[in-house]
Amino acid sequence: MKRMIELDVLRGFLLLMMVANHSPSPLRQITDQPIGFFSTAEAFVFISALLAGLVFQQRSDKLGFAAARAATLQRALRIYRAHLITLFVVFAIGSLFLAWVPGIRYILSKFFESPMSAVAGSVTLLFQPPLLDILPMYVIFSLITPLAFWVADRVGWRVVFATSAGLWLLSQFNVREFITAPVRNQAFVQIGPFDLFSWQLLWMGGLIFGHSLQQGKSLLRFSKRTEVILLFLAIGFTLSRWTCAYLNVDASGNFWFLDKWHLGPLRLLNFFLVGWFVAKAMPYLRHWREYLRPLSAVGQNMLPIFSTQICLSIFVAGWISVRHHSVDAFATLLLVLQVVIAFGVAYLLEYWKDRSVAPRAVASAPTVA
Repeated sequence: MKRMIELDVLRGFLLLMMVANHSPSPLRQITDQPIGFFSTAEAFVFISALLAGLVFQQRSDKLGFAAARAATLQRALRIYRAHLITLFVVFAIGSLFLAWVPGIRYILSKFFESPMSAVAGSVTLLFQPPLLDILPMYVIFSLITPLAFWVADRVGWRVVFATSAGLWLLSQFNVREFITAPVRNQAFVQIGPFDLFSWQLLWMGGLIFGHSLQQGKSLLRFSKRTEVILLFLAIGFTLSRWTCAYLNVDASGNFWFLDKWHLGPLRLLNFFLVGWFVAKAMPYLRHWREYLRPLSAVGQNMLPIFSTQICLSIFVAGWISVRHHSVDAFATLLLVLQVVIAFGVAYLLEYWKDRSVAPRAVASAPTVA
């Protein structure tokens, strides 16, 4: 499949925003929810699902369902492996070199209480310290992707979406908290704040859009008048978000309909509105592909760079645990270094790819007798 450069650019940009959001730097006040009441997490999940749906449908059309399922499960295994490596790096460095740092001890508090239980829980995806709960979500969603396509092939995507929407609706009544309450105090359990019963709706929506994109279908069409109304609603969300910031009101934390972890209904609407206009603007990024190549490289190598940045973000956040006058400048400097590292890792990975492709190209070139 020909790469969609605009999606790689968007993923690279979102990753850098995520790095800023996880930093103690004051710049996070600008990068965290800049155009409404939704974060980079929603965009990451939806775009990843869109690509997963598009690739699964393409492989299924060309090679059959079994081949598409096998490729998706292999992808889930790679994400799982990245999850374990990321966790164990954090555990090892945190316990061997940074155990005396108060912030690290706070972030990894349950690990320090019972290291063996934490390691066992990590293997089963039940132990998810702060910032280390994202990859497990991707593993689970990747595993259910073949099931979603299998069901849709038999009863249609409308039934799949209706079931997903019903599960999201139930999640608004804190069903997850009720189900997990008996095991939450166990040493090997530390469940992250993302409610998978809620967030699966974004994943299913992304799969449906990816499937439709591969099929050449258009799911949504709006008249010009409707698009104008949607645009004003999107602007209204953005103005409301910055008004709340000016008044120092945490709308996402105080109002259930904007809740992040359970994906409140207005939060979903806000994401849909902005996503609609971003999607219309995406094709124009192709004209700037040469200038945006560094961002595209970050997006193409998302998994290793994401894991690297998560480790760095935990160490930086743990290190800067006590605020004083010079912390903001120091945190901003560390953030800049993290961004430089992200581009550096992307460059090295692309360089190694080119080095590995060149010998194969020479070997397959025709010889002249």
